[in-house]
Amino acid sequence: MRDSNGNRLVACRACGNRVPREARRCPACGRREPTAPEAERPSAPRPDPPRRRPVRALTFGLLLALVVAGATAVYFTTPARVPRVSGRPSPPPVVPPAAPSAPSAPSAPVTASKPAPAATERSHSRGRSDWLFFFRPGDWLTRMTDDVLLGVVIRVEKSHAFADGTTGPAYVMQSMDGEERVVDADELERTARLR
Repeated sequence: MRDSNGNRLVACRACGNRVPREARRCPACGRREPTAPEAERPSAPRPDPPRRRPVRALTFGLLLALVVAGATAVYFTTPARVPRVSGRPSPPPVVPPAAPSAPSAPSAPVTASKPAPAATERSHSRGRSDWLFFFRPGDWLTRMTDDVLLGVVIRVEKSHAFADGTTGPAYVMQSMDGEERVVDADELERTARLR
């Protein structure tokens, strides 16, 4: 069998389509040298397996060591902070007690409508009903200034009537002598810490 140019046609070894003997590629299946027998067909060179690159492993190791060293440096150079416990506010900084003032002569009689506030800082908890208590019953507390043991928290009261006529949250504490006393929540949280 011959084509229109007079070339002899032979069957493609892959698909059986008739192609000229000199054809370099079969127009039907795309096989290279479609007329060459299997033994004569050149085989494609097998690619070499990829070589391992120790440089990547070394680079990864160095980067990991740098990250760990940086995190360690940040951890040890950052100043310590008081941890917050489940939404409870951290205690405010310790305020030194005010120096006692010299008694002065009374200038006018004082009416008994409301006692004068104490000389210490005003309580932030008085009059509040939504106070989040920092200490819990059963906590042993010490004074922040000199680590003297204050006692144990027996219970918390959301609204306690104090002797000065105000109401607010308070802690009921038992001292080492077995004596119970009521302490304003804000005052205790500013001056005491967990043992």
